[in-house]
Amino acid sequence: MKPAVTIRARLALGVAAITVLVVLAVAAVQFLVLRSFLVGAEYERLELLLPRLEQTLTTIPASSTGPYVLNTLPRTVDVRVIREGRVVAVTPEFPAISLTLPIGRARRAGHDVLISTFNLNGTLATAQLASDVLGVVNPLRAYLRSLAVAVPVSAALAALLCFLLAGRLLRPLERLTAAAAAIGRGGNLRAALPGADRGDEVGRLAGVLQTSFGQVAEVREREETFTYAAAHDLRSPLTAMKTRLQGALSGPRSEAELREELREVLSDLERMRRLSEQLLLLARGERDIQRRPLELSRLAGEAVDRARELAPDLPLEFGTVGLTWILGDEALLSPLLDNLIGNSLRYGGGAAMRMTVTGTPSGVALSMVDSGPGVPPAALPHLTTAFYQVGAARSGQGNGLGLAIAQRVAQLHGARLDLVPVAPSGLRVTVTFPQTAQRD
Repeated sequence: MKPAVTIRARLALGVAAITVLVVLAVAAVQFLVLRSFLVGAEYERLELLLPRLEQTLTTIPASSTGPYVLNTLPRTVDVRVIREGRVVAVTPEFPAISLTLPIGRARRAGHDVLISTFNLNGTLATAQLASDVLGVVNPLRAYLRSLAVAVPVSAALAALLCFLLAGRLLRPLERLTAAAAAIGRGGNLRAALPGADRGDEVGRLAGVLQTSFGQVAEVREREETFTYAAAHDLRSPLTAMKTRLQGALSGPRSEAELREELREVLSDLERMRRLSEQLLLLARGERDIQRRPLELSRLAGEAVDRARELAPDLPLEFGTVGLTWILGDEALLSPLLDNLIGNSLRYGGGAAMRMTVTGTPSGVALSMVDSGPGVPPAALPHLTTAFYQVGAARSGQGNGLGLAIAQRVAQLHGARLDLVPVAPSGLRVTVTFPQTAQRD
């Protein structure tokens, strides 16, 4: 396995590399500026030698026929004086440079050359002053040698300081990592994480982790409760089926008795099938939804018709207002509607009920109201919890999944489910769908 490089080490190496790049970039600019400055200074020095050269040449004898050898100028500067195409004065080591160079500055034969005219004893002459490049090269070489020391020292110092600073900045993250690992080992997902009260990035990370751990703990607790309740509800019909089948096999039974036993077994199987379907509805995820434009009032009307077919004397009214098109999954919305009606019928005590679907510019609201005995205020927050039933004992009529399924279907559609007591008695369940859709 390849050894991992810590963030601290990577950060220190990265800062060192950046430091080297920055220093080299600055050094390159400084090198060019320094070179330009040195070259300009050298030409200025040559220009300052022109008056001295002119004064020196006034002593040349007029009868001189050969070039006059100059020895009084600085040894780093070579000079050649040309008059009427002939060399009249020159230093001993003047470089091989053309006599016809134009006036100005030039780089020739490894020298910086200044070409200028002046008055030589009443005659116009041309002076060529050549300075070797050592005056420019030597300072630049010294600068590069100092740079060769400064770059690695700067990089090493930057890396060391960054390593120390990163260790200090990452220390809260190390404590957070250790605390998260301890929570994983201990299983106490609701334990407080260090640094959650900080206002920086570590604090936000600790807050997100603490919130996530809390959500995982809530899901785990809900799953444990859900599994226990599901096992309890499935065990009852299974036990009943086993008892009836054992009784049927224990001795002689008439055909009528066997038929009765089989009807009871089928009833228990039907209860298990409904419970299994409801559990599958609760387990549906976002990716399982097939959204398409639906008229919610039509689905609600069909649910009311189904309920009236099963109970012709059902005191259920139905009404609709406005456009009620939404984006939804009919396979999920139908159980929601059936469960809302069944919940009001089961716990409403036979009182009057009304379902209403209302379309507004901001959404569509589905409302189910009954005038039954109502629900204690303390029980309202728990009505959408799976297998929760009001009262000390679970009734044999339901399994406590109706409103839990309605809540889950609403969540999958991005809708909101609200439970509100109705005066003087009763309960109003409202599902508000935020999005509307136009008919295809």
